[in-house]
Amino acid sequence: MAARDITVHRHHLSAGRHLYPGLIVARLLHNFEDFVSGYQELSPLPSLPPEFFVLFQVALLILLAAATPSVAHGRPWALRLAKLWAIIEILNGVGHIMITLLEWEFYPGFWTSPLLVIFGAALGRSLRR
Repeated sequence: MAARDITVHRHHLSAGRHLYPGLIVARLLHNFEDFVSGYQELSPLPSLPPEFFVLFQVALLILLAAATPSVAHGRPWALRLAKLWAIIEILNGVGHIMITLLEWEFYPGFWTSPLLVIFGAALGRSLRR
């Protein structure tokens, strides 16, 4: 196949849509850090059994990952979902950082929270209209 035979679709050129999988990976790393560093014991939210916490996070990641092709192809519903998720992850990351700074001690999720803020902000900015 010659290079001139390759059709490049406009949606393949948007770097922002390629940030979505990066945010999924950042979320996966953040979930892992939360779990191994004892987030459940320190969370201000009502206590959940560790099994439920893990299953909920895995189900959420599977649902978000399943939307990846739709985000990549620019489906309007998927882009709205990506924008909403970017905002949620920015708030989540900032929350972990703020708790660590206010308490002046390590809070689970602190080390990976900058990834959530960076990928969330980059994705949100790239999906602006």
